[in-house]
Amino acid sequence: MSQARGLTPVMKACGAISASGLALLSVLVVADVFLRNTGLVRWPWINELTEYLLTISTFTGAPWVLHHHGHVNVDVLLRSVSEAKARWLVRASNLVGGAISAILLVVAVRVTLDSHALGSLVFKNLIFPEWYLMTPMVLCFGLCTAEFLARILRREVRP
Repeated sequence: MSQARGLTPVMKACGAISASGLALLSVLVVADVFLRNTGLVRWPWINELTEYLLTISTFTGAPWVLHHHGHVNVDVLLRSVSEAKARWLVRASNLVGGAISAILLVVAVRVTLDSHALGSLVFKNLIFPEWYLMTPMVLCFGLCTAEFLARILRREVRP
């Protein structure tokens, strides 16, 4: 259980970052539409910023959702088999999910390091190092891997 307690504050922070990003995105879209239609001001960078907020919110929200068992489950399958088989399926899905998350983590880390080493830049209205956009993916897949590992170590059978 200590693994879950250790992850909980980090997952709460991820949920807060995700929710804040989505709230800010909503405010910016409404403000942009209002200001553009009234002719008061035009912010050419706002669409780009909302794209980045959506990316950050998605990749920080995913580990939080996984931690709180808010992800999609195929309960029909679990209900149609015996309890022992259902437990086995949950454990197997945790193993597969952990393996996939770990593979995606390795890929995300490599891409981020390559982007950093090359000094790649994003050239749009806002100009900044490309690897900044990769870090939410590293965080997401790292935390999802940790969550699946914690479930495996706890021998969790809850879908």
